Amino acid sequence: MLVATLVPQQALCRALERLALVVMRLDPRHRCIVSDNLAIAFPEWAPERRAEVTARAFANWGRLAGELAHVDKILAEPRSESLLELDRRIDESLEAGRGLLILSGHTANFELLARLASRPKRRILLFHRQMSNDLVDRHLTRERARAGLGTLGRGASVREAIRILARGGIIVAPMDQNQPPGRGIFVELFGRPASTSTFLARLSMVSGAPVLPIFAVWEGQALLARIGDTIDAPRDVSDHSATARALTERYTREIEMAVRAYPEQWNWAHRRWKTRPPEEGLSAGITRTSVELNESEARSSG
Repeated sequence: MLVATLVPQQALCRALERLALVVMRLDPRHRCIVSDNLAIAFPEWAPERRAEVTARAFANWGRLAGELAHVDKILAEPRSESLLELDRRIDESLEAGRGLLILSGHTANFELLARLASRPKRRILLFHRQMSNDLVDRHLTRERARAGLGTLGRGASVREAIRILARGGIIVAPMDQNQPPGRGIFVELFGRPASTSTFLARLSMVSGAPVLPIFAVWEGQALLARIGDTIDAPRDVSDHSATARALTERYTREIEMAVRAYPEQWNWAHRRWKTRPPEEGLSAGITRTSVELNESEARSSG
């Protein structure tokens, strides 16, 4: 990491982007996942457009790594107009004294934006799904803590989160990841049912905390915050399940709008539609990714 910081940021990002494209050619599994996800979301796209965004999706990981290598320098820079607006909207949302829930997703350099949002008097915690690589996971947690960010694991309870919100804390919840069977509800994302957590909706309902949609986006060399309208917690809830569903559908629309605006900046390598509704049946649950991968492996072996 120390060696990487000696390379100018833009040069490092370009080099790591090129390396990521080499990885793309050597990784047919994730290449197929990206392509299949794009086919689900944008069936009208020509193959050339899909290939272009697939390459960009891989290159983004190189840019992300290059920026994080220079995170200390970036954090020390004067705050941009976008970050000042982010500060204003966060502070405004905290005025009611119920804490704040931030709806987000894995767009652009989401990791860097979370660290930029951290300020000395703010307590921000991120919902974090443990990564398969323990070394990477520990490094990520350590670096977040160094920037003033805490983490909430999958086992975090609503009661624990409510205590954090009651003290004026901020909880960031990426809502764009697939939930295993039994852990989510199915809502429409790009016209296809996607298994989605209701935790953010239930937490807003119980705590009364508002939800502020914030997504990281790149504009040229700059990292900006795309901020949506505040989604207030419902005041009177007679049907908790129906309300949780309605809120989760609203949050998912916010994610889809952000991805449609910047399709090349989302993490398409995640199998967002992996879990299928029971009514689709086993045969319908076979993903295009697995089919195309099997075909690719057959061609390679032949």
